[in-house]
Amino acid sequence: MEMPISETYEQELIYMPYRKSLERVTQIICSQVPRLGRVLDLMCGTGDLLRGITFLRRSLHLQGVDIDQEYIKHARQKCPEVEFEVGDVLEWNPREKYDAVLCTGDLHHIPYERQEEMIGRMASMVKPEGFVLISDCYIDDYSNELERKLAAAKLGYEYLISTIKNGAPDDVVAATADILKNDIMMHEFKTSLKKRMPAFKGHFKTVEVEKTWPKEETEYGDYIAVLKNKYAATANRTEVFSLSTF
Repeated sequence: MEMPISETYEQELIYMPYRKSLERVTQIICSQVPRLGRVLDLMCGTGDLLRGITFLRRSLHLQGVDIDQEYIKHARQKCPEVEFEVGDVLEWNPREKYDAVLCTGDLHHIPYERQEEMIGRMASMVKPEGFVLISDCYIDDYSNELERKLAAAKLGYEYLISTIKNGAPDDVVAATADILKNDIMMHEFKTSLKKRMPAFKGHFKTVEVEKTWPKEETEYGDYIAVLKNKYAATANRTEVFSLSTF
C-alpha cells in the first residue's frame, strides 16, 4: 500500500480525529517517563510525536524507527536531536531496553496474524518498571467478513466526516477517503478492541484503556492502552481499568 507523502502525512495529524490521541500520548510520556529516560517510537512516521515531546522534555533520549526511508529523512531534517533509524519493526532489534515503548496509530498496518507478535516484541523491549503505550483506531466487533467490512466502513465514514468538519484541505480529505477504502478492502488491518484485548492480557499484567474519540458512547473509535508489569511475579490475573486513573 502506498503511503502519503511526508507533508500530507503531517497535515493528516492536524485535521484527523487522531490528533486527540497524540496530544494525550504526549501528556502521558511527559508526565510519566523519568528524567533522562529512554523512549522508543516504533513506526514513527515523520517523527511528529517525538518532535513534540522533545520540546517539552529535553532531558529524554528519544528514538524512532520506521521502514519508510523518506519519512525518516524528513524526520531527521526537522528534528536532528532525535535519533531516527530506518528499520522493519518486525525484524529490528534494540540495543537496550526502554522506559517507554510506543506504537501510535500504526499497529493496524501489520497483518492480523502478526499483530500479537508485534505486541510481544514491544513487551520485550521495555524495562520491568517501564510501560508500553499502544494507541490505535478500532472498529466495532465483528464475527465474519461482511460484518468486518461494514464496521470498517462505519469507522471510515465517521473519520472522514470529522476530518472534513475540522477544515482539512483537499489532499488530506482525499487521504482520509483512501483510508476508508483501504480498511474495507483489507489493505489495512484494523480490528476491534475486544479482539485486541487477549494479546494485551497475554503479555502484560495491567491494561489501562482510555477512549479519546468520539466523545459519544461507541464501540468504534480511537483508544489508548498503557500496558505494564509484564514481569510481575504476583501477576496471576490481568487488571483492566480506565486510563483516567493513570
